[in-house]
Amino acid sequence: MITPGPVVITVAFIGYLVAGLFGGLSAALGVFLPCYLFVILPAPYFKRIAQNPWIAAFVEGVTAAATGAIAGAAVVLGRRAIFDIPTAAIAVVTFLILWKIRRVPEPIIIVFAGIAGVVLR
Repeated sequence: MITPGPVVITVAFIGYLVAGLFGGLSAALGVFLPCYLFVILPAPYFKRIAQNPWIAAFVEGVTAAATGAIAGAAVVLGRRAIFDIPTAAIAVVTFLILWKIRRVPEPIIIVFAGIAGVVLR
């Protein structure tokens, strides 16, 4: 659960269990809306201040931190997901496809990796 989508879905589900449809909608909106507004509202002004060295340094730092967090999560997930020869083979083939072709849509990779997993089991 490292991306906003699963977090919003989980919160909506819990809200639904607690207070029905209104609870689910309220919980999802309460989690999603602040982040959305934090990105959308200042976006038009960002072009004006993007040349500021302090802002540029901040954005570079945040980008580096996010990249590190995503890489760390990938390592943790990889250790848990790659536990035998078939899963290692699927991971290596997927990596090679993404490295050589680069423009393969993620849903296609996921579907074919899932099919490979079923076939190999």
